[in-house]
Amino acid sequence: MLSPSRVSIARIARASCGGLIGVDAAAKTLSIPRRAAAVKLAALARRGWVTRVRRGLYMVLPLETEPDRPTAPNDPWVLAREAFSPCYIGGWSAAEHWGLTEQLFRSTLVLTAAHVRSRSLRLLNHEFRLFRVPRSRITGVTLVWRGAERVSVSGRERTIVDGLRSPEICGGMRHLADIMREYGASKDCDFRRLAAVAKEAANGAAWKRLGYLAELLWPKEKALLDEARTRLTAGTVRLDPAVRRRGKLVRRWRVWTNVAINAWTGTA
Repeated sequence: MLSPSRVSIARIARASCGGLIGVDAAAKTLSIPRRAAAVKLAALARRGWVTRVRRGLYMVLPLETEPDRPTAPNDPWVLAREAFSPCYIGGWSAAEHWGLTEQLFRSTLVLTAAHVRSRSLRLLNHEFRLFRVPRSRITGVTLVWRGAERVSVSGRERTIVDGLRSPEICGGMRHLADIMREYGASKDCDFRRLAAVAKEAANGAAWKRLGYLAELLWPKEKALLDEARTRLTAGTVRLDPAVRRRGKLVRRWRVWTNVAINAWTGTA
C-alpha cells in the first residue's frame, strides 16, 4: 500500500503542468485549504519529492532523480508561464520563435503583470529577463504548443509593436530595425495587420518610431505611413530611449534619431 505522501505526490504530479504546480492548484487537487497545501508542499520539498522554484511554485521531481542533482523543466517557456503568470513570452524570445532574428539570447524575455522584484532572474538553471506591464496589456497574444503545453507568446506584429514601445525588449533599436526588416521580407508579412495591431497596442511614442522606421525600411507602404501620420501625438521621442544623446530631430515624425539605422540593412 502506498504511503499518504506517495499518494499525495502522485496526485500532485498528475495535476502539474510541465512538472510544475502552484499552491492553489495543489490545494484544489488535494481538496485541502491553501495554507495546508503550502505546508504539505514545503514538507514534500524537505523530503526530496518536490523542489521549490520560487515562492508558491514547486516542481515535482521524477522518481529517478538523484539526490542533490540539479533538475529543470525542459522548456523555460512553460516555467515562465507558471512562475510569472499573468504573462507572455515576447521581445527577442518571440522574435527568435517567429524566425525574425538569427541572434541568440541567453535569457527568455517575459512580459508580466505579476509583482516581481528583479528584472533578471534565474530559476532552475534558466535565465529570465522580466518586464512589468499592466494586466490590460496581457491581451491580444497568441497561444502556441510547447510539447503538451500551450504558452502565450506575442505574434510577429505584436512583437514589433511592443518593441516600438520599449526597444530594450528587442535588444535595442538597431536589433529591432533588423527584426522589422526581416518581417518585411518574410512571406508572413502583412502590413495591414501590423497597422491593426498597432492601433490596439501602440502608444504615441511607438507610432512615431513606427512612422520613422517604416519610411526608411518600407517606403512603398503608403497606407501604413499615412496611418502613422494620423496617429502622431504632441512632443518628441528618442528613437532609442536607452541612448542618452538626442541626435538629429526629424520633425515630420517628431523623433530624435539618436542611433543610425541603414535603410537597406537595418543596422548601424
